[in-house]
This record gives sequence, structure tokens and C-alpha cells, in this order.
Amino acid sequence: MKSLRILPLVLIFVLILGATTPASARDHEFRGVVHAIEGNYGVHHMRIPLLGFALFFVRPEGISGLKLAIFENFHNPTVSVDISRLVEDSLGPEWHPFIRVKAKENDGKEGETTLIYANPTGGTMRMMIVNIEPSEATVVELKLNERTIRKWLNDTTDEAESQSGHGRSRAGD
Repeated sequence: MKSLRILPLVLIFVLILGATTPASARDHEFRGVVHAIEGNYGVHHMRIPLLGFALFFVRPEGISGLKLAIFENFHNPTVSVDISRLVEDSLGPEWHPFIRVKAKENDGKEGETTLIYANPTGGTMRMMIVNIEPSEATVVELKLNERTIRKWLNDTTDEAESQSGHGRSRAGD
């Protein structure tokens, strides 16, 4: 009779394992970028307790997936590792460079580097954002739905027009 009480728990465990295995197989690009940074820079990302649980309940509008890795006590090596090449080698050919920004410090040393890669698939846009600073690094992957992308594009166009004064004039202005 005790085995009958354990059976529902085993079934729940099997269902959870079955539901999470495909999801973890899909995030190989994110894990690849994180592991490449860990291996090349000799750092480990922080574990953020209950982050997945919190993101399940609190999700920005239009974002269907969000992964985050933060590296503290990050130090750029003296031999410059091309972070762009490192990220591109970790991502597949379906990822395309979207934004690349490299800043220099006032003393000529390397400063902040921000890389954003995009992977448009169907009605979603996956984005991989890698930000490297002299003392920390962050990797974020998110999935945006098509409606949110259009809203962002329209909002920036409307904002730019209103800031420049070249927008359409409204009746009564």
C-alpha cells in the first residue's frame, strides 16, 4: 500500500522532467555563450535563487522567455579576447549581429562592450544581449513577440518625430 502513495509523486516527477528537458535542450545557445565566457575569462556566473520562479509570475509585456547570467568580479585578461568572435562561435548561423558597441576608457583601456544578436523565427525575435564591463559581465536572452516589436518600433519613431519637431502637426497646434 505504501507504494501506491508514492506512485503519484513519481508520476509528477516524470511529468516535470519530461516538460523541462525539451526546454533545456532549446537553450543551448545561451548556455554556450555563458560557458564560453566562463572558460575564456576564468569566471563563473552567479546563481540567482528563485529567478526562474519569479520570472514565471513577473514577465515584461511581449516577452515570452528570459534568461539571465551575471558575472561579478570580472576582469578583462591582458591579452584581448575578441568577445564578438567568442559569442558568434557559441551561437548558430541563424543568429545575426544587430548592435555592436565598444567603448574606450579615458586612459585608453578597453571599456564597456555591448553586443546584441538577433534570431528572427516565425512570429518571434530571439535576442542575445552580452554586456562586458571592466568589473562585471551580463548575458541576457529574451524572446519578443511580433506585436511587441512593432510597438517598440512605432514608439521610437513617434518619440523621434516629437523630439525633432519634424512630426506631423496636429489640428489646433
